[in-house]
Amino acid sequence: MASAETMIFRARYLLPMSGPCVENGALLVRDGRIVEVGNDRSLKAWGDAGETVDFGEAILLPPMANAHTHLELTHVPYWDAFGQDREIAGFTDWMLRLIGVLRGVPQEEFGVSLRDGIRRSIRYGTGAIGDILSRIHARDAYVSTPLRGRLFLEALGLDAGRNRQTLDVLSNLLDQPAPGKMIYGLAPHSIYTVSADFLQQLFELASQRHLMQSMHVAESPEEVSLIRDGDGPFAERLYPQVGWGDRIPPARGLTPVHWLAQHRLLKAGDLLVHGVHVSAEEIELLADAGVYVVLCPRSNHRLGVGKAPVAAYRAAGVPLVLGTDSLASCDSLSVWDEVAFARQCFGEDLDAASLLEMATYYGACALGLAGEMGALAPGYGAHFQVLRPAQLPSLPDLPDFLCRPGRTDEVDALFLDGKPCNPSMASL
Repeated sequence: MASAETMIFRARYLLPMSGPCVENGALLVRDGRIVEVGNDRSLKAWGDAGETVDFGEAILLPPMANAHTHLELTHVPYWDAFGQDREIAGFTDWMLRLIGVLRGVPQEEFGVSLRDGIRRSIRYGTGAIGDILSRIHARDAYVSTPLRGRLFLEALGLDAGRNRQTLDVLSNLLDQPAPGKMIYGLAPHSIYTVSADFLQQLFELASQRHLMQSMHVAESPEEVSLIRDGDGPFAERLYPQVGWGDRIPPARGLTPVHWLAQHRLLKAGDLLVHGVHVSAEEIELLADAGVYVVLCPRSNHRLGVGKAPVAAYRAAGVPLVLGTDSLASCDSLSVWDEVAFARQCFGEDLDAASLLEMATYYGACALGLAGEMGALAPGYGAHFQVLRPAQLPSLPDLPDFLCRPGRTDEVDALFLDGKPCNPSMASL
């Protein structure tokens, strides 16, 4: 009799990301790990190896990897009619409005918001996540979830005394295991909200603890103006209105990426989020450093900050992945929606097959899950999602079909470790 831990999963199309699509594909799974990948002919060789689950006319592929999001902000649209009916008058205006909204939210609401973000992510086929967490008390939302990835503890501040306190809190927290199946990382917010000394201290802490980091870099023209020239809307409006009017930094004469490179703060494997305003020379610096660039094109479009130079990044060999950012700056937490928008936004600079790799395989690698998630191959965990479109495309059209709008609603199931995930799997 076959072991209860052995299963066979079948579907019309199996897209492993580690090779070409398999028609009438099948996975042999044992104890939550993929043992073999095959097709109908393989089933005969496998015999009665285990119970068979046949998804029929469906597409089976790796889960989505959302490399940058803020799930604690999932309820921003409920806390305020934020950006729904009002025009955004620039990035600075958006930041000030968001800060104003968040100041009025009871702390316990962030945990509720985070749990809802986890539920939505699972519903949309996301299995790996890079979540930025600033309200650390909300972290327990991850305790009973099957999601994997990085829980990036966010830090910002310009006051030396408060920064020392933040470092103590972070150090104490890092002495404890991360909740659920997540792994801690650090998230210095940006070089315009973290003092130079504090940024160095955070990088030292990350090095000591062997932690991955994620940071917003070169997202807006306002950021570039402040760092390079010491002026612009951040100096004129943002700093004064958040109580930092006496802390406006002097002109550094360098763009954000050049400044980070000069201070040796570009570390291999770290995540640089957005990377919209970069020169060809800066792109080469990022390529040499071995950082990942996380693209959030829907957020960039909504906030009017520009479009990342994808063609130049790819030509230089910079690894690119996708993130949804938060519901404060986009309309859903679905990486499928991000893929569809990116395909339209970047056109021929980003083909469908590459986009799917970014959203699955490379996204998982960026979150430290290489060999575990992101591909359907022997030795990997049995992590996959099932799409059930009303009508399947032809095999040659499959990549383009998957990058068109509408895929979010077709996610039928998410399996992690060979087991189906219920969107309610967020700690109550």
